[in-house]
Amino acid sequence: MDTITGGVTIIMNLTDLLKSVEIDSIRYNQLKTALDKIDIKKIAYHSKEVNSDTLFVCIKGHQTDGHNYAKHAASQGATVIIVEQFIEDMDVIQLKVSDSREALAVLSSNFFDHPSKSMSIFGVTATNGKTTITYMTEEIFKAYQLKSGLIGTILVKIDKEIEMSRLTTPESYDLQQHFAKMRDREITHVSIEVSSSALELKRVYNTDFDVVAFMNISPEHIRLHESFDAYFNAKASLIRNASKTSTVILNLDEPLLIPLREETEAQVVTFGIENKSGTITVSDIQFLSGIPSFTVDILKPFNTLSGKRIETTSFDLEMSVPGYHSIYNTLTALVTGLVNDIPIEDVQRGIKNFRGVERRFQILYDKEFKVIDDLLLNQNNIDSCMETISHLDYNELHLVHAIRGSNGPAHSTEIAESLTEWFHKMNVTKIILTTASSHVDKKDEVTEEELAAFLKVMKQNKIEVTFFKELEDTLRFGVKQLNVGDILLISGAHSMDQGARKTLELLKEIHPKVDYERIDQVLENKLIGMDSFKVAGKTLNFSSRM
Repeated sequence: MDTITGGVTIIMNLTDLLKSVEIDSIRYNQLKTALDKIDIKKIAYHSKEVNSDTLFVCIKGHQTDGHNYAKHAASQGATVIIVEQFIEDMDVIQLKVSDSREALAVLSSNFFDHPSKSMSIFGVTATNGKTTITYMTEEIFKAYQLKSGLIGTILVKIDKEIEMSRLTTPESYDLQQHFAKMRDREITHVSIEVSSSALELKRVYNTDFDVVAFMNISPEHIRLHESFDAYFNAKASLIRNASKTSTVILNLDEPLLIPLREETEAQVVTFGIENKSGTITVSDIQFLSGIPSFTVDILKPFNTLSGKRIETTSFDLEMSVPGYHSIYNTLTALVTGLVNDIPIEDVQRGIKNFRGVERRFQILYDKEFKVIDDLLLNQNNIDSCMETISHLDYNELHLVHAIRGSNGPAHSTEIAESLTEWFHKMNVTKIILTTASSHVDKKDEVTEEELAAFLKVMKQNKIEVTFFKELEDTLRFGVKQLNVGDILLISGAHSMDQGARKTLELLKEIHPKVDYERIDQVLENKLIGMDSFKVAGKTLNFSSRM
């Protein structure tokens, strides 16, 4: 199958495709075919995707090496193969490069005719908050009636069409193909989550970013990198490599990010709540049922992407999602909107319209009692969630938590210690726990050591534990504990992805007087944890979601 975008089959001469790709050396096939005599109809980095007239790129992953599949790719019809070391006994043209991932990114951009140059691209990196920030920015784009796209952890959205994501940031070929589809659908503005792995593995290399943001960093994801310094430098590369014509957004309340102001050629716009020395700060923060409102103070002028000057001013901002940490997410989205020449009143309306993201302090039900869904993946996530709950009015907090597997006993201990620290502050004396055995892949199963480490911390802190092996039994017990004025918090990683659906169904069964219409509305808009064939038929309505 040839690659088709915009209804047009792509056929590209190899010499054009190779522009800006640094070739170290070439090993020709027996026919000594000249490169300018070869046409390419497809690029692939998985051998199973190869057919005739395909250029196959051998990339090295954490577990597999594409070089091991080169001969299979050749047998499937690949006519050219990009390698980092030549492969013997193969009569196919081989082009040797020093970095095949970088080559794949350049080739992909060339193949789809540099689609990221046709749109305003916003990329954000952070340990926490990337998904929320991109969704909030999407609401601002919608408020200004822009045709927009979104690429991230949960989904890829092209105007009103969606598909579920496999990676936070897609591989470079898939990313450029998404951009190409967006360009062909006349999308003008795109928000993308940029993970540290994506930066290290060159997935966003050769992408023309217009606005980039670095919001926060903590050591939760360093297991994917050699060290914390490597993790930081991967994220910082998004800022350091920003072009002169782009804008960088930095959070000055994160001390590690402050030096990056001097390490980029881009225009830098900074903000802080505690650190008020930047471009923007806030004042008069108020909380109503945990939801912030505040005044935005622009202290220093900055330019939009079109060259318009935004002068010093102040204006009020109301939000619809709770939490002190949400102010940081809001300021990032706000600056992105302003830099994209969106008027302040439309930015205000977009932020007010934003109702949250699935599984990120998502309020599933808020009537006679509250049901909240959050990940609680790391200390920052726990701090943000619990701090937000502390601003709410409630009688008793019931926590159902699915332990995260495959991260080791030390991680279980850290999560348990973070939780118990908050339990003591909030007078919580018990937790409902599960390993959700039937709802995790083999690789994510909770080991006996991980469970024991978590339970040990609970015992040391005199927290009563009610444990169930299966998710539904755990949720049923949690829902039964609910009384008027209580909060039920369900939390955990992938093992809790189906928790919201099951919990809402149990609410109907166990508390028959609940608001069925409200529950059905939430279920109708859910994507995570739903059957794939149902998800495929949905059109996402961001503004109606909580």
